Amino acid sequence: MFMKKIVLCVALLGISIAVKAQKSGEVVKQMKNDLSYLASDQLEGRLTGSSGELRSSLYIADLFKQYKISPKGNDSGSYFQTFSIIKMRISQGRSVMLWTEKDEKKYGLKSNKGEFYPLAQSCNHDSLNETAVYQAGYGITAPEFNYNDYADTTGIRGKVFVIRLGSPESGNAHGRYEPYESLTYKVDQAIKMGARAVVFVNVNPNIEAPKGQLDRTVKPRSIPVVYAAALQPSILNAKSISFTVNIAQLNSTAHNVIGMIDNHKAKTIIIGAHQDHLGYNEFGGSREPKSGQIHNGADDNASGVSMILSLAKQIKKNKKWRQHNYVFIAFSGEEQGLLGSNHFVKHPSIDLKTVLYMLNYDMVGRLDSVKKTLMVYGVGTSPAWKTALASVQTDSSQIKIKTTESGTGSSDHTSFYFANIPVLHFFTGQHQDYHTPSDDETKINYGGMLQVYNISLDVMKALNTTNEMPFTATKSEESEKMSFKVTLGIMPDYVFDGVGLRVDGVNLGKPGEKAGLLKGDIIIKMGDYSISNIQDYMKSLGQFKKGQTTTIEVKRGNDTKTLEVTF
Repeated sequence: MFMKKIVLCVALLGISIAVKAQKSGEVVKQMKNDLSYLASDQLEGRLTGSSGELRSSLYIADLFKQYKISPKGNDSGSYFQTFSIIKMRISQGRSVMLWTEKDEKKYGLKSNKGEFYPLAQSCNHDSLNETAVYQAGYGITAPEFNYNDYADTTGIRGKVFVIRLGSPESGNAHGRYEPYESLTYKVDQAIKMGARAVVFVNVNPNIEAPKGQLDRTVKPRSIPVVYAAALQPSILNAKSISFTVNIAQLNSTAHNVIGMIDNHKAKTIIIGAHQDHLGYNEFGGSREPKSGQIHNGADDNASGVSMILSLAKQIKKNKKWRQHNYVFIAFSGEEQGLLGSNHFVKHPSIDLKTVLYMLNYDMVGRLDSVKKTLMVYGVGTSPAWKTALASVQTDSSQIKIKTTESGTGSSDHTSFYFANIPVLHFFTGQHQDYHTPSDDETKINYGGMLQVYNISLDVMKALNTTNEMPFTATKSEESEKMSFKVTLGIMPDYVFDGVGLRVDGVNLGKPGEKAGLLKGDIIIKMGDYSISNIQDYMKSLGQFKKGQTTTIEVKRGNDTKTLEVTF
C-alpha cells in the first residue's frame, strides 16, 4: 500500500509538471504569434500616427475582444483613445523683419536668405507691426544668484522682448546659469512677463546658434518666437519691430488601445506597454539615421505588447485574479516623448484615484543568456514593492532580478509616477540592435520572456489581497539626461552591477569610438569625476560642453587605461 501511494504521488507530480510545461508552451506560442505580427514588415515599424500603428491598434483591440476584455477607450464602446500629434511643421512664405533703431535708422532682414527664422517654440501664425521693444538681457530670473533681467517690469507688457542667447557666464563649462540657458525656459519666462513676441540674438561667437528646423516635439507657445541671424547689434538698439510668422502644421491621429477586466472591485491595476516604434525613421531617433529602412522594433516594444496581451489572457480566464479590476493599455507616442501615457493620465477613462499600481513593460524580449538579469525599476515608489519582490522565488542560474528605486525614466511608467501612482518598470537590458533596423523578431529570447511573465504574475500574486499601497516619491535618476550637451556615443550596460559604467556598445564616428573606447571597457573616471555607477556617469557627462577635451579612465580586463576624448 505504501509503495502504491509513492507511485501515485510520483505519477501525479509528473502529470502536474507536464500540464505546467504545456501551459508554458502555450504562453510562449501566443507571445511568438503576437510578436511576429507586430514586428513584421507589414506594420512598417508602427510609427506613431501611421497606418502601421493603426493596424497594430486594430490587432490589439481584436485580441482584447477575443479574450472578452471590455473596451475602455474614451469613446463609448471603443477600445481606442485617440489623440492628435504634430506630424510636421514648415515655415512658409517669404517674409521680412523690419525695425527702427533709437536714432530712427531703419533696418531689415529677409527670411528667404536665412537672415531670420521662426523657432520651434513659436506659434504658427501671427504678425507684428511696429511693436515696441523691450531689451530683456538674457531673459533670466535666478534669485538664488541675486540675478534678475526682469527686475523692473514697468511698462514691458505687450512689447517684443529681445533676448540674448546664453547667460552672464556663457563659455564657462560648469556655469551656474546653465539650467537657465534653454530657449524654452526663456520663452516661458518672457510669456509670464507679458511678452508679445520674442526675438533671440547671439552676441557670443562661442555659442551655437539655434537651428532653423522646427522640432515638432517642442510644444508651440502662444506667441511668435524668431531668431535673428544677422545685424544683432542693431537689433539690440531697436525701439520697434515688425515681422510675420507663417508656419504650416500637419497633424495625425495616434491611438492608445485600452481594455478593462471589471471585477467590480474597489481597486484597479494598470498594465501597460507602448506599441509604437520608429517606422522608417521619419521622426528621427534611429541610431542608423541614414538607412531609411523599416525599424520593426521587435524588442522595442513588440515584446512589451505581447507580454501584456499574454498577461491579459491569463488574468481574464483565471478566477484567482478577481480581487481587483485590471486595465490593459497599449500606448502610442512613447518614442515621441511619452505622448500616449501623458494623454491617458490627463484624460483618464477610469478614476485614477482607484488605481493601486501600474506595471510597465518596455524591452523585455532580450534577456541576456550570460548576464541573465531582469531590471525592475521603481521599487522605491511604494514600500510594498520590496516585500512583494522578496517573496518571488527565482532560480539565480536562470534569472536574476536587479532593482532601482527611481520611478522616473524614459518610458511610460513615468507618466503614472507623476500622478502619484506606485509603478514598476520591467526591462531585460540594452543591446546593439536598439533603435536600429536590426531589432528583429528572430533575436527574441522567448524563454526569457516566459520568465518575466512568471515573475510578473508572482509579484501580482503577492499583492492580490492588498487594497492600499502608499506612494513614495523617489529621487530622479534621469533628470540630468535632459540637459546633456554632449555624448560619448556609447551604449551603457544597464544591468552591470560592478563599480563603474560598463560599455555595452560603441557607435562609429562618435567621440567614444574616436577616443578608443571598446565594448567591455569599464569607465571609472571622467575628467575629475569618479564613476561608480550609471548615475555618476550621467552627472559627470552633464558637466561638459561641445568642443571640450577631457580624459577617461577605463578598466580593460586587468589593465587600467587613460584615453583622451573630445566632445
